[in-house]
Amino acid sequence: MKFKNSILTLLMLISISFFSQAQDCKYDLNEKDEFSGKIVRRIKQKYNFYFSFAFYRTGDDYRLESYINIPGDQAFIIPEGNKLNLKLGDGTIMELSSVKNATPQSFIANAQVYSGFAMTYPITKEQLESIQKVGIKFIRTYLKDESYYDMDIKKKKIEKLKISAGCIMSD
Repeated sequence: MKFKNSILTLLMLISISFFSQAQDCKYDLNEKDEFSGKIVRRIKQKYNFYFSFAFYRTGDDYRLESYINIPGDQAFIIPEGNKLNLKLGDGTIMELSSVKNATPQSFIANAQVYSGFAMTYPITKEQLESIQKVGIKFIRTYLKDESYYDMDIKKKKIEKLKISAGCIMSD
């Protein structure tokens, strides 16, 4: 009888954990493609005016998207193959390469001109599983030549990233 109660308690804890994580999935995009039947999802997190980061999925194809706003009307292209370095919570460094050129999109905010860049990086399900386990604590996005943009991720955002990585993989 005691064993049966232990099993029931364990099952309840697992189901509560599963449902609480499922409720935390806040998708910016979550639909099924009408023609292919593939799941299409995006979860975007804004860290500040200058930097946003998103997990993206189409079927079994996973990507990370990095969005950076730079002051001024920039006239350079961030080339295909540019690197994105992620320092995970366990100290592991994950390096991803962009799949296309990122061209600047100029806009005005608060009477200031900015150039926005959107970079896309393929990522494997195994890499997402690592992010889900330990999170990302530091991001370095390379821009051009040797210049880069660093983002130190706060503890609360690390937990959101872990949840988002799990959500983007869920079926």
